[in-house]
Amino acid sequence: MAIRRVSDRSALELLKQHGIVKPPVPVEDLARSEGIQVVRTQASGTESGFILRDGKRIVIGINSRNSRKRQRFTIAHELGHWRLHHDGRPLIVDHTIRINKRDEVSSAATDHEEIQANAFAAALLMPEEMVQAAVEREVSLGIDSRDDLVQSLAEEFDVGGEAMGFRLINLGVFSS
Repeated sequence: MAIRRVSDRSALELLKQHGIVKPPVPVEDLARSEGIQVVRTQASGTESGFILRDGKRIVIGINSRNSRKRQRFTIAHELGHWRLHHDGRPLIVDHTIRINKRDEVSSAATDHEEIQANAFAAALLMPEEMVQAAVEREVSLGIDSRDDLVQSLAEEFDVGGEAMGFRLINLGVFSS
């Protein structure tokens, strides 16, 4: 729970700084407005993306082979590393830089920083208050199927159905 509180608080601060009050969150514009360069390239492996910090330059790299919704989540995930993990992991090229990669380890829920970055991404793209308001609206309009609710909210927030399903479980809307 502590991970989620820290991640949620940091994500909400970023949304508030930029006056974002309704979905979908323009995550790529948000990154750019923070001075972060977003680049896309076709990665051949399982990597979804990375964040590179080289002095004052910050670059988020995205695997363009992934779906647009996955790319949005990856940008949000890397923003989580940027906001929460200032040191990153060292990588030596021709000088020292700091890098975090989003790959299969990110989804395994075994690495503390990856868990935090995933929680941040969920909170940024699907802020609790916005999701709760959308759930209440949908229920009042008569959506009574769990699958229909997930699909409707996933479209509204421009995220994948699986991501929205997990978010609804984590917010206590659904039981696991």
